[in-house]
Amino acid sequence: METDTKQMMCKTLPYKMQKLVPSLIESARVNEENRLRQKSSWDRNLSLSECISKAERAATYISIAVLITEVWSPKMRKYAEKLMLNKAICENYLESKDIKFVCVLDSAEEEEDGWVIEDQDDIIIDLIWNKYNMKAYFDQVNVHRLWVQRSYDRLKGFMPSLCPEVIERHDLTKFAFSQAVGYTLKFVHSTAHDIWRIACDFHLHNEPHHPQTWSKIYTPEEKCKKLELWMKCAGEICDGFPYGVNLATHDFASEDFAEVFLLESFLDMVAVEWERKKGQQLDITTTDLVYIEDRFLCRYTVPQRKFIKEFMKRVKASDMSWQKANLTEKELRLLSLVCEEDRSALLSQMRSQKRDELSRMLQHAKGAASLPQGIGSSYESIDEEIMKQASDRAYFIMVAVVVMKYWNYNLRKYVEELILKRAIEEQFIEENHLQWIFVVENRASPPEEDSGAELSNISVAEVDLVKIIWEDFNVREHFSQMKDHRYWIMQSYHRLSKFMPELPEEILERHDLSKFAFSQAIGYTLKWVHSIHYPIWNKACNLHLHGEPHHPEMWSNVHFPEYKRSCLESWLCIQAGGFKYGIDVSALNLASENMAKVFLYESFLDMVGVEWERKKGGQLTLTNTELIDMKDRYLLRYSSSDRASLLRLMMMIREADVKSG
Repeated sequence: METDTKQMMCKTLPYKMQKLVPSLIESARVNEENRLRQKSSWDRNLSLSECISKAERAATYISIAVLITEVWSPKMRKYAEKLMLNKAICENYLESKDIKFVCVLDSAEEEEDGWVIEDQDDIIIDLIWNKYNMKAYFDQVNVHRLWVQRSYDRLKGFMPSLCPEVIERHDLTKFAFSQAVGYTLKFVHSTAHDIWRIACDFHLHNEPHHPQTWSKIYTPEEKCKKLELWMKCAGEICDGFPYGVNLATHDFASEDFAEVFLLESFLDMVAVEWERKKGQQLDITTTDLVYIEDRFLCRYTVPQRKFIKEFMKRVKASDMSWQKANLTEKELRLLSLVCEEDRSALLSQMRSQKRDELSRMLQHAKGAASLPQGIGSSYESIDEEIMKQASDRAYFIMVAVVVMKYWNYNLRKYVEELILKRAIEEQFIEENHLQWIFVVENRASPPEEDSGAELSNISVAEVDLVKIIWEDFNVREHFSQMKDHRYWIMQSYHRLSKFMPELPEEILERHDLSKFAFSQAIGYTLKWVHSIHYPIWNKACNLHLHGEPHHPEMWSNVHFPEYKRSCLESWLCIQAGGFKYGIDVSALNLASENMAKVFLYESFLDMVGVEWERKKGGQLTLTNTELIDMKDRYLLRYSSSDRASLLRLMMMIREADVKSG
């Protein structure tokens, strides 16, 4: 540590306490080095030498933080805090009227306790403002407050219940030493010390725009006292109460925010996204501005999450910017598939998805091996081709999003029927297959919600609906792949059925028919037609693997026996205790991971069919031994008992080949 910093620290202490400074610094270094060494045990990017050097650098800042929070008396701490706040006023971080709000959460009881150094103001200011660099932290808070204010200015017309002073007060308590010292340590010096954790917890559990303040870990009385403390300096009265919040009638037994603080909390997220993720674009549309991923709303209670979603919906419905957007013909058709109030939101997602895909493809294109086929060395041609591919990928994703998220159940089913009718016409499936296509979906899906686009509020002809899904999105290719796959499964059955007489042919006729339902077909088209890995594909894949009884995943012990029974009864189309295809559901040990034999055999033929079609060239002259040849790892997904059964089956097939040869 620099000698002048040590001297400055000493000058903020009474003479008899100055001897503490060297040990304070050394203790900070040792403790930080130990912490980093522990971290290096799981963080391979952190070497021993880095632990030592980082601890050396951090020791200065940690020791100053410890000096302020643990060594200084409350009176000295309050004195220095006032110096910092006056400095902040001089530097235009704060106004004089803000000071009463800055320290509103701090206890006044300890202010006069202990000693104080009153003749070293310049040293104190230089130590904290410059050496400790609290100035940089004040910069961060100031910038965040600016974006919160901008967010409020853009959206205040939608939130008349939110008083302006609440926004003016946003995060002002972060300028108090009780928070500022710890936050500076973390966000300026990147040091995760207990001083930071204490400051963070203090903020989260006392500022009413954070869910933690409303948590059930506090009694209603404790929560009420927190709010009384925070609002004691309120200068704005709405509907007869500070900020319109009637503490006497609020239900503190719940975890619900008062509405004004819920709106402030939402604006806090909006501002963070606008500042850090949305490019700080001042001309951003209101739809883009209020878009927040669902996972960030999970911290609210269910009713308040619903309130925020309804609020976002109102904002998006008022945004007509989509009417002025420069869109391709395909994008315009896609917009026409949702109701008018959702078009701005969809346009926002389309733009965001296109940016994401372009960024992803440009990263892949950095190496020559990643360049698209047929593209020369000119940057312009590469850029143009990548732009087209990114645009196409984004379009396919958004078609899937429209079908699975924007359409309501009735519209989705209506279009699905049109597509299946087309599939019958083009002989991908037969009429009698329709009874089997939805057996997995019907068990897995709860009654559908009524929200989303309905046929009555979109003006698209049937022929165009079919064209978008069948041709543009190319679900037809997925159906073609399924037809081919089912053909090779049946060929495998015809070759090997004599070795598995328990397996009825109808089970093979039904194989993978559930993949023709939209609940699977849309996701599978994304993945296997357009090579796009997206959550809609993950959901479709999981629905198939965990709902179709020819997959070991359905029989896994991650599921309770009741789940497995439900899947089987749905697939078999029987009531509890029914009997079909030689399967007595009530006699199965569903607590184990062993598959019913007919589905184990179907699963085996599934692997044989895939290998025959994709890796063995569909050669009809293969012997049965060659046909069933596959890598051992493909059998590892089965239970040990099922794996043994399949190995015996394969041995029997090989022995039959030897005898016939």
